[in-house]
Amino acid sequence: MKKILTVICCSVCCGIAAAQGTYSLDQLKQLAVENNYSLRSARNAIQQSKEVKNEALTKFFPQVSAMGFGFQNNKPMIDIDIELPDAIAAIIPQGLIPANISLMKKGVYASVSAIQPVFMGGQIINGNKLAKVGVEANELKMEVSADQVEMTTEQYYWQVISLKEKLLTLATVHDMLEQLEKDVTNMVRVGAVNRNDLLQVQLRKGEVESATLEVENGLTTVRQLLAQHVGKADEAIDVTVPEDFIFGQVPDLPFTLRQDHQSALAATPQYRLLEKNVEGQRLQHAMAVGGNLPSVGVGASYSYNDWWGKNTNAMVFATVSVPISGWWGGSHNIKKHSLALEDAKEQLQDNGQKLIIRMNNAWAAVETCHKKLQIAHDAIEQADENLRLNRDYYRVGSTKMTDLLLAQEQYQQARDRYTDAFADFQTKQLEYRQATGQ
Repeated sequence: MKKILTVICCSVCCGIAAAQGTYSLDQLKQLAVENNYSLRSARNAIQQSKEVKNEALTKFFPQVSAMGFGFQNNKPMIDIDIELPDAIAAIIPQGLIPANISLMKKGVYASVSAIQPVFMGGQIINGNKLAKVGVEANELKMEVSADQVEMTTEQYYWQVISLKEKLLTLATVHDMLEQLEKDVTNMVRVGAVNRNDLLQVQLRKGEVESATLEVENGLTTVRQLLAQHVGKADEAIDVTVPEDFIFGQVPDLPFTLRQDHQSALAATPQYRLLEKNVEGQRLQHAMAVGGNLPSVGVGASYSYNDWWGKNTNAMVFATVSVPISGWWGGSHNIKKHSLALEDAKEQLQDNGQKLIIRMNNAWAAVETCHKKLQIAHDAIEQADENLRLNRDYYRVGSTKMTDLLLAQEQYQQARDRYTDAFADFQTKQLEYRQATGQ
């Protein structure tokens, strides 16, 4: 077991050299932006909405269509035998009038037309505005997705840092126990203490070695999750420890982060997305009204056929369409969109209030985590002093082995709590920045 622990500790200490890639938090966030699936999907959605916008723009231009067909019959569609009275036939030169007329055995027809919409009840204009809102909404959704990806990256990063620091703490405690085991072994040999103390040390050392294996397995898993998240699934990545992660120094509470929450509301992508929802519903309502208004268009057409010889025809025209019966169902459609618009407005107000509550809670979490970090920092100093005293007391025989081992465990727990509190403090700051649209 001692050999296993040595290998584990060496792998932690030399992890940067052995890893295929070592990244800072900023580098990991940049990789996540470039490679994460959800952001690629969001960028794809933006491009799709831009194509919808471009499609809507074409509705302003004339709608051009062409048609053509040909036919071939087994016999003429018109076949007439001409029989003239004898008196008429006698005075008409022979061959001037055919005895039979056959028409439309075969033929072709082709036409092309263009219709320019003049008035469509505002549907074209509002449709283009709605398509633009769709692009802007998808861009805001991408902002929300980017925030989620950034938060996940930050959480994975600090989980790796936390587990690595816990491994280092376990290694320190293990070294203490090894030295204590040697000292107690000598004391047992000279009869200064009984063998039970040695067994307690060995038992505690086994627990530390077992905990080390569990933390190492957890670290491997989190690093794999982080690698997959940033698009480096085939790479055994590692992370750099930030310079401000110091056990002896607590970072200040970042008051510069604090925002006026009511003013910050309009800067959040979630609130702007709610506003786009209201705008989109308003445009859909206008389009529903426009669908029940008369539509006007002007156009021109040109056609050709050879049914009765070669004939061409050109024409200009105007169209007016009044959806009379459409109002039977159209009025219900308009009412439906009116209700949807009212619902969107209520969602804007309700969720806006919730977003402000989220900001308040996020700042309270920052303050709470900073206080916990201060407490954890003080606890390390107390646990370190308590361990020193119990070690000295045990050497002079004024305390029991169980008290010394308990002091070591409290020392380990104090350092672990500080590590967790520091990581939590960092992620809570990011959560507040995202909540206030910074």
